[in-house]
Amino acid sequence: MENKSKVKESQSGYLVKGGEPGVKIFGSTSSRSRLLTLFIILTALIASLAGCGEPPLVTYQVSGRVVHPGTGLGISGVKVLAFNSGQTATTDNNGAFAFTGLSGINELYFIQDNWGFSPNPLEVTGAASNLTISRIPLPNANLVEPKVVCGYGHSLFLKRDGTVWACGYNFYGQLGNGGTTADSNIPILIKNGVVAIAGGDYHNIALKDDSTVWSWGSNEYGQLGDGTSTPYSNIPVRVSGLTGVMAVAAGREHSVALKEDGTVWAWGGNRLGQLGNGPNPDSNIPVQVSGLSNVIAIAAGALHSIALKDDGTVWAWGHNGVGQLGIGTTEETSSPVQVRELSGVMTIAAGGGHSMVLKDDGTLWAWGSNLYGQIGDGTKINRNMPAQTNGVSDVIAIAGGGGFSVALKYDGTVWAWGNNLYGQVGDGTTTQRSTPVQVNGLNGVMAIAGGGYHTIALKADCSIWAWGSNSTGQLGDGSNANSSVPVAVQF
Repeated sequence: MENKSKVKESQSGYLVKGGEPGVKIFGSTSSRSRLLTLFIILTALIASLAGCGEPPLVTYQVSGRVVHPGTGLGISGVKVLAFNSGQTATTDNNGAFAFTGLSGINELYFIQDNWGFSPNPLEVTGAASNLTISRIPLPNANLVEPKVVCGYGHSLFLKRDGTVWACGYNFYGQLGNGGTTADSNIPILIKNGVVAIAGGDYHNIALKDDSTVWSWGSNEYGQLGDGTSTPYSNIPVRVSGLTGVMAVAAGREHSVALKEDGTVWAWGGNRLGQLGNGPNPDSNIPVQVSGLSNVIAIAAGALHSIALKDDGTVWAWGHNGVGQLGIGTTEETSSPVQVRELSGVMTIAAGGGHSMVLKDDGTLWAWGSNLYGQIGDGTKINRNMPAQTNGVSDVIAIAGGGGFSVALKYDGTVWAWGNNLYGQVGDGTTTQRSTPVQVNGLNGVMAIAGGGYHTIALKADCSIWAWGSNSTGQLGDGSNANSSVPVAVQF
C-alpha cells in the first residue's frame, strides 16, 4: 500500500517527498506521465554528455581591406554584403571592413558606383583576416585610376574620366594645347581616352585605352617617337609602331615603354646609352632594349633608365656619372645590367640622377646622386650601390624629383627629403633634409610625383595638392608664388 505520508503530489506539479520540495516535473500529474517525462530528461542529459544530438552552431569572423591596386591605399565607402548571413558593412577611411558571427559558406560582394572589384564575389568558409580586395574600373564605366606626374617645370593630371590636364612651363609645347607656347598657372585640358601618363623634363607621354602611345613637347632628340625631326610639337602625336603597351616613362631626352609581353622599348637620345640597345645613335622611333624580358615595371631618370623584372631584380642602363645605375662603378653602360646586391623589389622610381626602390620587406633603398641628401641615409655622399633610406617605414609608393625624393606611407601621409631650395620637401621650410620629414598637413593621399623643383599629391577624394617652385605656374593654384606647404590645384 502506498505511503501517502511519504510521497505525495503537490497541486503545483512538483514531486515532493516527505512534504519537502524536490525535482519539478512539468506536464501531467499522472504516474505514467511523470515516468515518461523523467525518461526524456535523462535521455537528453545522457545524449548531451555523450556528445550526441544537434551540434552547436559554429560562427567565425572575417576582416580585410579594399585597396587601390597600385598604391595599396585603402578605399572608403565601399559597401560589403555577406550574402548567406545577410550582414552588410561599409569600408572605413583605411578601407577596412569586418564581419562577426558568420556561419556556413558566405559570398562577400563589394559594391561602389562605377567601380568593379577583384575578387568579387569572394567566397569565405571560415575565419579569415587580412583579406585584400582591389578596386578596378568597370569595363564599360570609362573610368581610370587618377594619376599625377611632374615634368621639370610643368605638371600633368589624369582624371577618372580619362582626360589629361596640364599646367606650368610651355616653351616646348609641353602643355599640349596647340597654337600657343604660353605658360599656364591653372590646368588646361589636353586629351581624353587616356589610361596612363608620364612626364619628362620637357615632353610628355600618354597611353590610351586602345594601347597606343602619344607624345608632345620637346623633340630635339627624337623623344616624341613619331619618326620626325620636328623640334617640338604642341599637340599630341602618335608614337610610331607601338602597340600592346602597358606602361610608359619619360626622361630628359628619351622615352620608355613596357609592352604586355614583358619587353621594353625606348626612343630619343642615346648619347649616354639611355636607349639600352648598345652604342647606337639617337632614334626617333622605338627600338627594343637589349636582353630584357619578363619586365613588370619601368622608370626613367634624366639620362638613365631602370626596369623591374618579375623575379624582383632591378636592371639599369644609361648615364652613371654619379652611380645612378647601382652597379658599384660610375661607368656608363648602353645595355641593361643588374643592380648589385638587390632583390625582393616591389616598386621602382627614378629621380634626376638617383634611383629608388621599395622592397617587399617594407624597406626603402636608393643610390646615385646624394648632393642634397636625396638618398635619405643621413649623408651627402653619392652612392654607386643601394643604400637604405633611414627614418621611414610602411611605405607603399615612391617618387624621385630633380634632387629630392618622396614617399607615401600606408597611413596616407607623405614624407620627403633632399633639395628644398623652393620648399619642395613641403615641411614649411627651405632647409635641405638628408632624412625623411613629413609633409605638412597632408593625409588621405593615394599618389605622389616629383618634378624638377616641385611635388604633387593626389588625395583619395580626388583633390590635388602641390608645393615647391611655382615660377611657371606648375603648382596650378592660379598664382606664380612658391610654396613650402601644399596648396590646392585649381580646376
